[in-house]
Amino acid sequence: MKNKDQFDALEVVHEELDQNGRKERAPRRVLWMRCAAAAACALALLVAFLKSPFFKSKFGKEEASGQAGESFAVQAEYPEPVAEQMSVNEFYENDAHWDWWESYRKLTDRSSKLQPGLQGFYTSMMGQILGSGDDNIVCSPINLYIAFAMLAEVSDGETRQQVLDMLGSTDIETVRAQVDALWQSNYVDTPVLKSLLANSIWLDQSVGYNSETLQRLADQYHASSFSGTPGSAEMDEALRHWTDENTGNLLTEYTKDMKIAPDTVLEILSTIYYKATWQDVFLAQNTTQEVFHGTQGDSTVDMMHRSDMMGVYRTDKFSAISLNLMDSGSMVFYLPNEGIDVRALAADPEVFEATKPIENEAWSYPMVHLSLPKFKVTAKTDLIETIRALGVTDALDHTVSDFTPLTTEKDQLYVSKAEHAAMIEIDEEGVTGAAYTQLELAEGAAEPNEEIDFVVDRPFMFVVTSRDGSILFSGIVQNIQ
Repeated sequence: MKNKDQFDALEVVHEELDQNGRKERAPRRVLWMRCAAAAACALALLVAFLKSPFFKSKFGKEEASGQAGESFAVQAEYPEPVAEQMSVNEFYENDAHWDWWESYRKLTDRSSKLQPGLQGFYTSMMGQILGSGDDNIVCSPINLYIAFAMLAEVSDGETRQQVLDMLGSTDIETVRAQVDALWQSNYVDTPVLKSLLANSIWLDQSVGYNSETLQRLADQYHASSFSGTPGSAEMDEALRHWTDENTGNLLTEYTKDMKIAPDTVLEILSTIYYKATWQDVFLAQNTTQEVFHGTQGDSTVDMMHRSDMMGVYRTDKFSAISLNLMDSGSMVFYLPNEGIDVRALAADPEVFEATKPIENEAWSYPMVHLSLPKFKVTAKTDLIETIRALGVTDALDHTVSDFTPLTTEKDQLYVSKAEHAAMIEIDEEGVTGAAYTQLELAEGAAEPNEEIDFVVDRPFMFVVTSRDGSILFSGIVQNIQ
């Protein structure tokens, strides 16, 4: 069976589900980049996923359930691909490109006016994640912003305020407007540019949740919610499959270990997949083997070369050059000046000035003979200490946290996991990247009413039981050698 036939079969699965009660057809967001064998495997896995307890459920506003013990889901809507059947050249030569570009330009113009409100978050988060360590590191600030915006949405009181402060916003309405603008201007699916955002939340089906909160996450954050049994192999497999599908299978070295702990009440997943082409590509025949002088010694790399009139941004700390991407933004490369540690640039606000299309005295336009190494960087970061350093402390402490907008059945929830994984790769053609942020809310143990010392320093007895109460082992210990 050819790839197309296999994916057509996948569509049939969706259509059959529609006939069996689903309100809306799930949008096609699978990245068609697999060989025939991988496609068949993905099809089998998705069919199993769709048959799982937490996907075999209701969709749509009027059918979203908040009752404990009932498996349910709320499916978010995603834009349809633009000119999906066209090649890159056909798209550029067709009116479809002009029509799309006109509407897209209006969305990006609206979002650009809100960007100053995000710079504080970007600066502080990048300073924390990128500003230390000797290894290569990569993160996705927009992905992190959206993930923590969802955390703000399910929290309240001082817990929410601390998250809002980290996000650089004064109120949740501002965050909602920011996320909406970010989503509208950064979700792109055309033959030329792929910038695919996705969100999901994973719930314990034994807990009752606020249906208005779940629907708001679906409507305003495009977050689909799924319920099941945390800690089950089935739910873990579905979580990994969803994350891999929405990151183009580019982060499998990290997702293979993804699990939902048994005590999890909420799992937040936010992803991004990105693929763009240089506006002016590098010629492969010009790529040569050159030496790269790293902090751990010299290495031989593939160095791409191009000569052209280019804009260069210079400060007393760095020089930067910006390369445009087709139908997208640009990729900026920063070289620290002599005596400046490159890690010090991560929290430097002036770094963002080199990303803005504003003419000032820092810009010049010489003939540039650019030599740029091909590279791929992947990294996984534990965010717990990062967000603690940025002032989010209540969400990490079950005795003071407030997540009542999510559920009132659990009053001691806290963020038990906060992880971020990302990758970026460049070659002669362009840029490919992916990232996900995983936030986990678990229930903390209740504070004891009594304190005692229980010191096993004399003869004792033990009993081991199974889940059904059977006694598997029992004994008495009187001496320990």
